[in-house]
Amino acid sequence: MKPRLRSVALVVAAAAAAGLSAGALTYGVYGIFSETASATPGRGFTSTVIARGMFGQNYTFGTPTIGVVKRKVRIKTKSGVVTRTVKIKVDSIQRAITCEPSNPCDTAFQQATIPPGGSSGWHTHPGATFVAVAQGEGTIYRVIGSDCPAEKIGVGTGFAQMPTELHVVRNEGSVPFVVYTLYVLPRGTPNTGIRVDQPQPTACPSIN
Repeated sequence: MKPRLRSVALVVAAAAAAGLSAGALTYGVYGIFSETASATPGRGFTSTVIARGMFGQNYTFGTPTIGVVKRKVRIKTKSGVVTRTVKIKVDSIQRAITCEPSNPCDTAFQQATIPPGGSSGWHTHPGATFVAVAQGEGTIYRVIGSDCPAEKIGVGTGFAQMPTELHVVRNEGSVPFVVYTLYVLPRGTPNTGIRVDQPQPTACPSIN
């Protein structure tokens, strides 16, 4: 019998989990990466993995959504049996990654700092990503269709990301922007694979 999966919509990685104070943060969240000709590397930020582990419980990480299933029902009437197809809305999840005992996930905790005027560069991640802001204020830009919306994020806030989300974080403030991140990754993902550099998106031609 296949194990029943429990869905998790949002997890924020706490700084205390790493045993470090906000003032001790000097590194970063978006991963160690290699530059390519078509990529948009970051400006001025550093990152390091501070801990790794393996996660083998039955969990699916993703975004809550509503699914629609179709069912045929038979209704007995005075004139006979009538068959109809009905649509039923059910809670579902847009899956980012599933972890199981037979196929465990890797977890990685990182710290990151983006200096004033710095940028993470455009990138994605191969698994589920959960970020908590420890210092400063940043602006995250996401590609959503043909749009490039911006969102300010500051101390005490956090956000989650799906593997398909193309994004960049910029420090448009005057103090270093510091974050902690928890990644839930496919088994065997190396530190160098936590971040995947991406080319400049056409939806955000002037943002980097």
